[in-house]
Amino acid sequence: MSSKRASTEKIQFTIAALDALPLPEPGTRVTYHDKTVSGLQIRVTSNGTKTFYVFMRVNGKPERVKVGEHTYPEMTIDQARKKAKAIIHQIAEGQSPAAAKREDKAKGLTLAKAVDQYVTEKHRESDGLLLKPRTVDGYLKLLKPSRLTATGKRTKGGPLARLADKPIYKLTADEIKKIHSENLKLHGERQSACAMVLLKAVLRFYGIKIAQDPFDKNTREVDRIHIMKSGVAPREPVEHLLTHLGEWWRALHALPQSAVSDYIAFLALTGCRPGEPLKILVGDLVNGEIRLRDTKNRLDHVLLLSRQALAIAERNASGKAATDKLFPITPAKANELAHELPSAPGVPFTPKMLRSLFASIADELVSASTLKTLMNHKSQSVTDRNYIRKQKIQLAEAWQKVADHIEAVAADNVVPLFKSN
Repeated sequence: MSSKRASTEKIQFTIAALDALPLPEPGTRVTYHDKTVSGLQIRVTSNGTKTFYVFMRVNGKPERVKVGEHTYPEMTIDQARKKAKAIIHQIAEGQSPAAAKREDKAKGLTLAKAVDQYVTEKHRESDGLLLKPRTVDGYLKLLKPSRLTATGKRTKGGPLARLADKPIYKLTADEIKKIHSENLKLHGERQSACAMVLLKAVLRFYGIKIAQDPFDKNTREVDRIHIMKSGVAPREPVEHLLTHLGEWWRALHALPQSAVSDYIAFLALTGCRPGEPLKILVGDLVNGEIRLRDTKNRLDHVLLLSRQALAIAERNASGKAATDKLFPITPAKANELAHELPSAPGVPFTPKMLRSLFASIADELVSASTLKTLMNHKSQSVTDRNYIRKQKIQLAEAWQKVADHIEAVAADNVVPLFKSN
């Protein structure tokens, strides 16, 4: 509960006068202004603490600056007046002592503490919402220190762990580029990119300027760090999968039926992000629809299931409680099965490719605005966002078109949309 404010009074600061100041009522404080030095004041709280401040306007904005580190009587009246005059002179020069103090404090801020504050206070620019817990956990893991396992083996630690205790204001371009180069060898391109995305965001969050900033487009290209976009499947493997779609689909269905193989087929038929089906509960399946809750763009997304996708969902829901997961598997299990698939048709494959596969097929079969809706993408187009509305039947037909095309290609009953060169 904030303290109640009491009225102010102007007095001559003397030892006798300050010693005799009465205590305000509990929960309140009183401010007294010095008649000798304009701007100097002393604030008295209900517990008897007496603190000197300078109160003035800096560039038109009111600012209260604490005088020294001690309270009265450790800080004497003469000392307070002397320090107050120095602060007032600084303010008269257009400088903000409070801002300078904040900057000095920030200069000792380590990357680890800066990231902690960033993930707590950062709001997404697109919707003003705080970062999702999963995003926060992922960022914090990037700074996780190396440790010894039970077998005595040392873990790699997060890609930013070596910078965790470094003051962010002392980071240099060479240091950042060196860490990135080492991370590419130690952690791979994806983790290295995630680390640089976070570091770039934190530096921007604190307004830190670095000489020859490796993230600045105005820095020479040879001195810049080029960050790979995350979440996008590589182009060539997806193109290869598109031209071998029929044999890949047949190979998938030749495997023993399981929750994992059904999950992979479900991704191809719906265009979901790989993590989204893993959160679906049996109770989310209602009348041929599944509602994906709090997706990447923070909106719910309704899947209007094709006949093929519905059959998969109903098969995996059979005999389960409403609170059970529809696909009780882990990403690791999905990746294990993915490694079995290439050996059959010779198609390189990872589950992440299926969202791109779905979009590429749908792009040839439905309108652009319908495709955006199927993919759960927020449209930047004023026309799409404010005027175009899609009925359920249109969206259901679009999902069905993609599913029918995949099955037709697998059965050699249709001319493929994509051919080998």
